[in-house]
Amino acid sequence: MAESWLRHEFLAPGMVLLAQGGRSRELYVLQDGQLDVTRDGVHVTVVKTAGAVFGEMSLLLDLPHTATVTAITSVEYFVIENALDVLRTHPELLLQIARLLAQRVNTTTELLTRDRAEEALVLPRRVMTGWGDPAI
Repeated sequence: MAESWLRHEFLAPGMVLLAQGGRSRELYVLQDGQLDVTRDGVHVTVVKTAGAVFGEMSLLLDLPHTATVTAITSVEYFVIENALDVLRTHPELLLQIARLLAQRVNTTTELLTRDRAEEALVLPRRVMTGWGDPAI
């Protein structure tokens, strides 16, 4: 039995799923295809993993979409209409969104700490050029 709040949709290549700065009350879940994510006109990533969710940050924070998501290939996806209401009444979906967001925070933290750790191990160029004998 299909849920009344769940709709199956399609996009042709080049069509926009979400526009940066726009708003919606929906969540989008990739079923099949490839989507390009850009922010401020700069390529961020290509998403092709079934189950990837879009629009959750905008929905949960009540902010405009932070990126534009465009179909690269033909795309099949699900739309969760009135997503806040659905999440309130389906805690298992809310838990999945929470896990997704926790994974993103963990990945971002790892990237930030890795980059900072590498920077901490590099001596400034002015120090390096002040050394006359590299054998020291």
